[in-house]
Amino acid sequence: MTEQKVTARDYHRITSYRRHQLTSHTLDWAHQPMPGKRYPGLTRVPLDRRAKLPAIDFIDLMNRRQGIDSSCSDALDSQTLSAAFRLTHDVTARAMHAGTPFYYRSVASAGALYPFEIYLAVHHLDGMDPGVYHFDLFDFCLTTLRHGPVPEIPPVDRAVSATFYITGIFFRSAWKYRNRAYRYVLLDAGHLLENLRLALGALDLCFSVHLDFDDQRAATLLGLDPQREVCLACVHLHDGGSGEKKPGEANPLESLSADILQASTVSEQEVAYGEILGIHRAGNGFSNPFAGALPALHVLENQPSSWVELNVSDHPGSMDYARVLRQRRSRRNFIAAPEPMDGFMAFVDLMVRHMGTASSMPTACRFAITLGFLVGEGMPMPPGFYLFDPDAKRLGRVSDVRLTESMAAACLDQMWLKHAALHLLFMTDLAALDRNWGPRGYRYAMIEAGRLGQQAYLAATASGWGACGIGAIYDREAADLLALADDGVLLYLVGAGPVKTR
Repeated sequence: MTEQKVTARDYHRITSYRRHQLTSHTLDWAHQPMPGKRYPGLTRVPLDRRAKLPAIDFIDLMNRRQGIDSSCSDALDSQTLSAAFRLTHDVTARAMHAGTPFYYRSVASAGALYPFEIYLAVHHLDGMDPGVYHFDLFDFCLTTLRHGPVPEIPPVDRAVSATFYITGIFFRSAWKYRNRAYRYVLLDAGHLLENLRLALGALDLCFSVHLDFDDQRAATLLGLDPQREVCLACVHLHDGGSGEKKPGEANPLESLSADILQASTVSEQEVAYGEILGIHRAGNGFSNPFAGALPALHVLENQPSSWVELNVSDHPGSMDYARVLRQRRSRRNFIAAPEPMDGFMAFVDLMVRHMGTASSMPTACRFAITLGFLVGEGMPMPPGFYLFDPDAKRLGRVSDVRLTESMAAACLDQMWLKHAALHLLFMTDLAALDRNWGPRGYRYAMIEAGRLGQQAYLAATASGWGACGIGAIYDREAADLLALADDGVLLYLVGAGPVKTR
């Protein structure tokens, strides 16, 4: 597979799991990747762990319009930023495993490997100097990488106060998942992006999400070694008020020092997988992400035979948003317990609140994913395979066959999954991704799947359920089980439903 010819379809199929064809792999614990980046000798700017968090109910937050058209607050300062970082990526608990501390976090991650990092470019922000900073989760501070005005990446017409950048470090995931790791790096970037998106919404900030930008320029700005770490998403914070740009010239964008680039190395012995570098580089520089008619995904061979309107009279119960984040966990102890129709419909309603035309994500993401689910034990809907139609607020029944146990087997025989009341299915059409957006389309689909997966975790937590994401799938086996089209694939699955409590 060459970099010039690689496509989303190529990469996904080359890295597919096939039953009885998996090669053994022993984890090299002596060279386990470091969980955080370090920049010795650089200036550190402390953030405030005690910054006041917004008191907002999770349901109310999901009902709030978010993005660039939301009602903007003018309180964009260092305290607000501290709150934004806490709500985006925070340590929620600490435990000891084999004598080593393990930190639970507010963000889901495949294998708890957390391949992402967050950077901040400050343009016009009260209490902070212009420049580029790296967020240190464990010390809760920012490390200064650049001083002075910096360019907006990507450039936009509206005034930008600051920009969050989400990156992915390949080897943090490839240490365990080898050439398949690019899938998980993208999914995990989506998990983190959803937390950031909701955090900014909770703080009444105007923002815009961007997955299209000059990849090399972004790497230079942030001081990344592009062989090891890449920028995956940018989120601009916009000024309240008129939205007019403020005058000011950015400094010339020069490469940062070799010591800063070296921080992208997270292990003394790393393996670079050509398949990962190939698919990522093939998507670099794609500058026209959406043109012409809306893309048509051909994911399913069979279309729904009947539709059910999504009817939510009221959301039962409530839970503080910050508490939802603190309590989010991957939980697998599912049980068969009856769920009333109101509770089921409320969960589904939360899932569609920020999908389709209601989403603040780039247009490409809104059309790169088809969302469905399998119904198992305890739900008030008949067992079977259903599709979401987020804009029409309805559910389409594709099949009345009970598939949860078979799907658990297709997920590398993780049979605990058969007890989950729901299997949320994030699917796409690989050929349509390549046709409409080229190899960069794979980023849109996987990041959007991760974003919605994190939303499922939070919605489950707020509903008193458990949730657990699954990226380890016998790919063709799962596609055949769901009767997907030739280029239809299941990218990600999240099991959700009632769990055993103490």
